[in-house]
Amino acid sequence: MFDLHTGNEQANVYDADLQRQVAGYIAACRQRISAFIGANYSWCGAIKLNRLAWGADILVTPYNFLMGLPNFLLRMLAVALEFMGARKAAQRLLRIHLGLPTTVQKALTARLMADLLDLPLNHEDTTDRLRHLVAYAAQEPVKVYVHTRNVAADITAGTLAAVMGVVFFNQFTPGSVSAGSAMARIVAKEQAVSEFALGDVLGRLYYAVFPVNPSLTVVVVILLVAMATIAVIGAFSGMIHDPIQTVTGIHRRRLNQLLNAIEESIDPTMGKGYQPKDTYFGRVYDLVDWIKGLLTF
Repeated sequence: MFDLHTGNEQANVYDADLQRQVAGYIAACRQRISAFIGANYSWCGAIKLNRLAWGADILVTPYNFLMGLPNFLLRMLAVALEFMGARKAAQRLLRIHLGLPTTVQKALTARLMADLLDLPLNHEDTTDRLRHLVAYAAQEPVKVYVHTRNVAADITAGTLAAVMGVVFFNQFTPGSVSAGSAMARIVAKEQAVSEFALGDVLGRLYYAVFPVNPSLTVVVVILLVAMATIAVIGAFSGMIHDPIQTVTGIHRRRLNQLLNAIEESIDPTMGKGYQPKDTYFGRVYDLVDWIKGLLTF
């Protein structure tokens, strides 16, 4: 625990008075959850928050989308390390996140610190001992919360891709890789049909029996287009999934979990750290997409 007077980490967790102060502070934060959800995750709030994605996020989001699977593999490695008893190594690994911060993430982080936690964005900017302590403990859980929220965006984008795959390709395409592979095959077939010596009709019959494999160039181009398109859709998908998660109570549950994690971070012996299961569910969705797409080729 960070002690304001010495500047070092101290074990003050057994101070009963301090524990009561922290519990009271967190309880006050819980009272602000409803207002925070209304301001940021209602229909109007979600539109105002997620429209910030227009701009640099359109360039950043495709890269972050590609980092989804590597991040999932890092989380699975952390789980394996913790299972083997290497808890400190697992916790260090969990703090690694491959990707770049988006404008929406930065805005949400600032609002969480200011509006929900009543804290400065930088824990060094306060001289009040209690608020300094809570702000110090909140840094990592808030980061995890913001990254976990992005899983909903990936799932929403993947679900839209799956719906479009069923409608246009008669296939289950739960993401950019599977959708891209289906599109690549269609493009390759149409190109081959147009070049068939005996005409389009016989060409379609021929390639229905003998499917044509797309070239590497077609595969790469189509995959990049599909990934970029779905990633951009994901950047704005909060306008859809945030209100839905508000109605279903998911946002309230996650914010309560965040506050629990902050309180536990003040005393590391109280819990195992903030490890939302939502992250693993979203990454399994990505894994299915990659497997489905690769098996198609």
